[in-house]
Amino acid sequence: MAKFLVAVAATAASMVSASLGDPWMYTLTGACDAQNDVNGMTFVKQGNTLSGAPYYKALRAEKYMYYDPDCGEDGEARWVIDVNRPSVNKTSDLDGDGLCDDIGLMTSQYTFHPPTAGEWSMLCDGIYHPQFLTLLEGTSTMTVTTTATPTTTTSTSRNGTTTTTKSTKASLILGGTCAYKRALNGMIFDFVGAAADGSPIYKARGLDEYIYRDADCDGAGNVTAARWVFDNSKPSSTATKDLDGDGNCTYHASLDSAPGGTSRPPASAEWSMYCGEASGWMSVGLTLQEVPAGDAKATHDLVINSARRNGIVATVAAVSLVTAQVLFA
Repeated sequence: MAKFLVAVAATAASMVSASLGDPWMYTLTGACDAQNDVNGMTFVKQGNTLSGAPYYKALRAEKYMYYDPDCGEDGEARWVIDVNRPSVNKTSDLDGDGLCDDIGLMTSQYTFHPPTAGEWSMLCDGIYHPQFLTLLEGTSTMTVTTTATPTTTTSTSRNGTTTTTKSTKASLILGGTCAYKRALNGMIFDFVGAAADGSPIYKARGLDEYIYRDADCDGAGNVTAARWVFDNSKPSSTATKDLDGDGNCTYHASLDSAPGGTSRPPASAEWSMYCGEASGWMSVGLTLQEVPAGDAKATHDLVINSARRNGIVATVAAVSLVTAQVLFA
């Protein structure tokens, strides 16, 4: 029986997602005590709404996670955790209740997938509280190595052999912003090139948001230290200072960069972030978690990795249900 269930799980994993790393389910943690029933709940992708964003349903529960361009009250786009199934034919207020009174809400402009870590507004004992939630991704392979492997190409010229090494850098996922900048949470920043000093430039998927290193952010020579910067302006790859060309140090957030620290922004650090007129500039602990890049190879399959996190019985049961949905839908 055990061998049969493992075989079913493997079949489900291969059928549900045809592409490496395509997130088709998330397991939620971090909910408040009043919403403890959603802790450990696994949400499986059901399809896409009219905006093109994916939506998810919890296994064995009528709870949904989806992106709503306007849940009905203030015109703000949000990721939503809800007890109502979203419409796939509406452009806004997807649950049709005219209200934003859901289990959890996160303001976001990012439609590709829900944020894997960030601060949500969660309904706890009748009042909405800030709550830091994490969403563990599940894919057709579940886990991957995050260390990028440099690739080397060799060409021969008249003067001999020239070797060029090009490094493939892992993408970064942002978490931990203040509430004013919460729309940035969960964004994935891909390596898109290098600045003049060789430091990497990252761009958010589908949005004009950037992470880069600037030796002198206003170009006036008054800045005493180079900075890592979160900015909505595209940086120059040839300029040596004031990479966004605005003559000011105006951006979402910055972090002083030690001399020679050009390889990548730190995985966890206290950044200076602008958090609105009321709060001004604040010290905020931001995380930049690496996600797979290029041809990173999967090291474990769905069954083994899910077993390590949640137990083999729960994983096999969950994936078996997905298999049934795929085969008999």
